[in-house]
Formats: sequence, structure tokens, C-alpha cells
Amino acid sequence: MGWYDVFALIYDRSLEDLYAPFRKAAADALELEPGLRVLDAPSGTGQSLPLLVSAVGPTGEVVALDASRGMLERARRRAVREGWTQVSLRYGRVPEALPEASRGMPFDAVLCALGLSALPRDAFDALWAQLKPGGRFVLFDVYAEQSSLQTKMVEWMAQARLTERWWEELAAASSDFRREVLPADPRRLGGELYVAAGRKPL
Repeated sequence: MGWYDVFALIYDRSLEDLYAPFRKAAADALELEPGLRVLDAPSGTGQSLPLLVSAVGPTGEVVALDASRGMLERARRRAVREGWTQVSLRYGRVPEALPEASRGMPFDAVLCALGLSALPRDAFDALWAQLKPGGRFVLFDVYAEQSSLQTKMVEWMAQARLTERWWEELAAASSDFRREVLPADPRRLGGELYVAAGRKPL
């Protein structure tokens, strides 16, 4: 059992309250419509799924990808409990699992929530390649300009790198980039919580 499988046992009860009030801002930035196909990677325990499913409706599809079986199992339970037939759960790492998860079809939108800072450095390019021209890409993550004790604790727990400016690749690649710092308490999160969004040029 990997660390994230263990982390999954406590994540929803111990940490999600910090992020839950702000997930809607990330989902809204995707500008989803009914019938669209969206990738949620990494999906974690599926905390973003309610917002994504609501936005794409019964004719859309949400593909949830995660490299932790423990996290994905909790997302599966959530999907089954809610009866979300439009949710497809996929196990695997970014970038290796993306071709199978996409089934050779690019996505209308990609959400990378609390994940790019914990993924390999080539993850952004791989995720961006799965997006249709004209599609929206959204990052929802934490950034610390200076590392504090809380930053180090969050980095250790999440196995993430919070002092790097992950949105810069999105800014360079997209046609209408914007970044918003959300009104979350950086002392609790180890840094500022932000949403960064951009559209893939046609």
C-alpha cells in the first residue's frame, strides 16, 4: 500500500474542509456545458466530481484518473452512491495512463486539482496534449512564495512541491490565461490557494 492509499483513509475527514469552499471556483473556471467531456486528474477521493457531473449533465462524461487505488476506491464509492453513470474511473499515473484514460479522444476540459505540484515535471505537457483546441485547462493548487513550517508540513503530507510556480507553463501555452488567488487562509494551507485557467489555442 502506497502513501496516498494511507492518506486516503483520512483525507476527507482531515483536510477537505480546507479546500471544499473553493472547489466551485475551479469548476466554474472550466466553463463546462452539458454534453462535454472532462478529465479530472488526479481525482483523489472524487471531491470535485459533484460539481463536474452537475455541469456536464447526463449526456457528458467525467473521466477521473488517479494513481492511488485507495483514493480511487473512495471516488468509486461516491460515484456509486450518487448514481453517476457518466463518471469513468481510471487507475494509473500521469503521464503513462493518459492514452488509455482518454481512449484516443481529446477532452473538452481538463481539471488538475491539488495535483500538479505532486506530479512528475512532464505532467503538464502530457495533460495539455489531451485537451482539444479551444478547450479549457484549470489548475487549482497551493503556492508558497517562501517556505514556512506549515509549507514543509503540507509538502511532506501531500508529497508535493509548493514553492514552484506551476501555472507559468499554462500561462505560456494558453490564449487567455488568468490566475486568481482565493480567500483561503495561507497559514493553514502552507501558501496561497489559487485557480489558474487558460484556453488551448485553436
